Amino acid sequence: MDLNLLEGQKIEVVDSFYYRLDSAYTYISNGGGWVLDSRSDYKYDENNNLVNYVFQFYESGAWKNGKKVEYTYSQGSSMLNTRTLKWDDEKSDWEYVWRKSYQQDINNSSLVVVYSEWETLSGKWVDRWQQLQEYNLAGRLTGYNTMNWDKDRNLWENYWNYECLYDEDGNLLELMNKSFDKTVSAWGDEWQCIYEYDADGNLTTHQIIDWDAENNAWKNVRSFSVSELDNAPGTVEVREDWDVEADDWRKAVKHSKVLDTKGNLIKDVYERWNENSSNWEENRLDTYTYNEDGIKTEEETLYWDETINQYSNHLKTVYFYTIISIAQPIDPEFPNGDFYLYPNPATTYVYISNLYEESVLTIYSTDGKALMQKKIVSANEPINVSSLTKGVYVVTLKSESGVQTTKLVKQ
Repeated sequence: MDLNLLEGQKIEVVDSFYYRLDSAYTYISNGGGWVLDSRSDYKYDENNNLVNYVFQFYESGAWKNGKKVEYTYSQGSSMLNTRTLKWDDEKSDWEYVWRKSYQQDINNSSLVVVYSEWETLSGKWVDRWQQLQEYNLAGRLTGYNTMNWDKDRNLWENYWNYECLYDEDGNLLELMNKSFDKTVSAWGDEWQCIYEYDADGNLTTHQIIDWDAENNAWKNVRSFSVSELDNAPGTVEVREDWDVEADDWRKAVKHSKVLDTKGNLIKDVYERWNENSSNWEENRLDTYTYNEDGIKTEEETLYWDETINQYSNHLKTVYFYTIISIAQPIDPEFPNGDFYLYPNPATTYVYISNLYEESVLTIYSTDGKALMQKKIVSANEPINVSSLTKGVYVVTLKSESGVQTTKLVKQ
């Protein structure tokens, strides 16, 4: 339930400092080359929580406001709500559109999200739907129930249910979706996603099936097979759609992801299957550029142009960051290179120093109750502790080498 790592905030930690995204500029291609299209500017509070970002588009040689997204937080930097506003040219001011409000229950590992829309005539927020999300100790979503607001009856009514099933290694096995039938006051199956893995835990296939109420049976819809690339680090995923008339699978799209030696995605290739030629044909290419610390600085989208028989530019986005230092004091409690947390005391995020292998971090209250658990594969991973109340906690780090313990002070 990491509510602070929202899309757009993009805080990336590298060793003793992190990159904070401040702005992004997007360009589109025309006959004469790249031209400015839009930009987003990000603002933060003293705890480096995202306060808002403003999206603008470039038109007639000037920047014009498009939308603004605002974020508010509790004292512990947990998310309270996010609001989206649009620019009103006539009023020359921002106007509310919608908001999401969050209420987190750390003891029950649950989160309530309420979606509301702004009603201009009444000048009030009007609730539309709410969602109860539930998580396990590892922070993985186990399910959510969505309810719509019935303004005529002045009550919440069931609408959509979503459940996740994992194996003992944390791999997602099934997504099960149900809708509520008001005529019979019961839940009914809608669709499922089924996932399969190899012995090393790598995803090999996943499939979407729909419930056929008339025939009282599940029917095939879409299937994906995943394998490793032959000539580079990465994966290739082939999508097949079910052909009802032929009663068989039909190839549709091939998606190849190419990674660099650090595991960063550097190329996304999309190809479509041509039934007439029985060949894969180029469709779209996305490329990504990173700096020496592995932080994404640019991405570009190209589409295949059949008239010139090659890719042509379409969209490019460039990211700009501010680098902020994080102090890593020498901890005399661990003179032999054992792990420690920093910053400590902490307010929002902590990071692990001296992590040499994949580990499981668990945070306990002083009475021994496990409050949070997270699998850690890199020392650069941020650990969100904003949901913890102020106080002292016991932290364990378990790996194949053994178990280490330290203390965390939450401010």
